[in-house]
Amino acid sequence: MNKVTLAIVPLLLLTACGSESEQPLKKTNTSQSTTPTADNPEQDCGTDFSAERSLNKLEFSSIFWQVEGDRLQSKPEFRIYADKNSLGATHTLSSDNTYCLLAAHIFGSTSAQTWQSENTSSFKQGELFYYAPELIFKTALPEISSLTDWRNKGRPETLSQAIESVNLTIHYRDQDNNLITLGKGNTNTSPVTLTCNKAAFDLTLQMQPVVMSVQEQLNKAYCEEVQIGLETELHCLSASISQDTGLESCRFELTTVILPDQNANKSSAKVAGVLSFSSNMATLEIKDIKL
Repeated sequence: MNKVTLAIVPLLLLTACGSESEQPLKKTNTSQSTTPTADNPEQDCGTDFSAERSLNKLEFSSIFWQVEGDRLQSKPEFRIYADKNSLGATHTLSSDNTYCLLAAHIFGSTSAQTWQSENTSSFKQGELFYYAPELIFKTALPEISSLTDWRNKGRPETLSQAIESVNLTIHYRDQDNNLITLGKGNTNTSPVTLTCNKAAFDLTLQMQPVVMSVQEQLNKAYCEEVQIGLETELHCLSASISQDTGLESCRFELTTVILPDQNANKSSAKVAGVLSFSSNMATLEIKDIKL
């Protein structure tokens, strides 16, 4: 089935407030002992490792029902990530290990890195860039077989749907605020099992006009023609996650994540932590790490 997404907010933001540090990341605590204790278990990055990052940008997409084809049906999703306005970050680190420094930089700093690999279409050697963690939540589409079926069920405007998947990706972000990943997507993204204060989202269902360029990809059983003045438009049923998600806090146990670096290399580590939500933003806190 072909993939069609009606409305995803562009990643390019032309205006931003605040500034970002261009200082290299260093360990923050060289005096604290890393000797493990019962209350402070051994970690590969020292007993005191922690990192916290503000994820300030939330985006929601509306999805149409599609005809069967070569691509999978798109699913309602919302994305939360760190863009240029994400200024909140902190970390504690007592290790000089290269991968510990990298993890602290990704999850606990907004400072710039310098691209050290060869020139690519995205970065030139010596160019500054930033790391941008992103989480994407998805649900399945509700069990509605057609537009007629939706109307027979009373035209519900909201239906509850279980959270089906959550994925974590660490992007590069250039100075124009574009999110960039190198290589195939499945080598950059890791599934994350979250335990949250709720296990489902409300989906908003509504009829929306469809642009001509995607009409052939949609399942017409969910569509109808509408007369607007002298013109005829195709309107189709859409589903999207309600922007009032109701999420407050989510926890995750040690999970393998992919960590890209300034040399265009990728490594992996296991991290555990908490994702907490407040008004129009979230905070990702890493409490444990294993290399």
